[in-house]
Amino acid sequence: MVSAHSSPYLVKATEVVERFALNPERCVILDGLLRYRAELRELGFFHGFQWLDGSFVEDIEGRENRPPRDIDLVTFAHAPAGRDKANVRQLLAARPDLFVQERCKMNFLCDTNIVNLSAQPEWLVTQTRYWYGLYSHRRGDALWKGLLELPMDSNDDEARAMLAPLMPQGDTNAGPT
Repeated sequence: MVSAHSSPYLVKATEVVERFALNPERCVILDGLLRYRAELRELGFFHGFQWLDGSFVEDIEGRENRPPRDIDLVTFAHAPAGRDKANVRQLLAARPDLFVQERCKMNFLCDTNIVNLSAQPEWLVTQTRYWYGLYSHRRGDALWKGLLELPMDSNDDEARAMLAPLMPQGDTNAGPT
C-alpha cells in the first residue's frame, strides 16, 4: 500500500490555498486557518499536524448551493517544550480564543479540537479512531471522502502570500484575534 493513496492525504499549506481558495468565502476561511496556525505556533505548538475536514474540503457549493461556513480541524500536537501538565492547562485557559471551540470558530472560522500527542497510547488510539471515523465520511449519507493532513511546520508564509491577493477587498488579515 502506498500511503500517498490513502487518507489522510498529506498536504502543504500552499496546496490547501491553491486547491480551496475558490471564492471570497473560502479565502476568508483560509485566512482564519492560517492565523489560527500562527497563533498556535507562537504559543509553542510546533510539533504535530492538523486534520482538515468538513464542508470546506467538499464541493459544498455544487452539492448544497452554499459556501462553507468554516473549516473543521483537529490538531494533534505535542505540548510546548518545557511545560508541565499544570502549565499547559493554564495556557489553554488563558487563550479561550484558541482553545474554546465556540470562540475559535467565531475568531478564526475554525471548528477546532486538540489532541495531546504526549498522552497515553490507549487514549491516543481512541482519539485517532474517533476523529478518523468522524472526518472520513460525509455527514448524512456516509459517503467516503477522506481528509487532509497539514503538518504544523508547513509553508504557511508562502500560503499567506498566495492568499493575500485573493482576499476580498478590505478583509486581508480579517477577523478578531
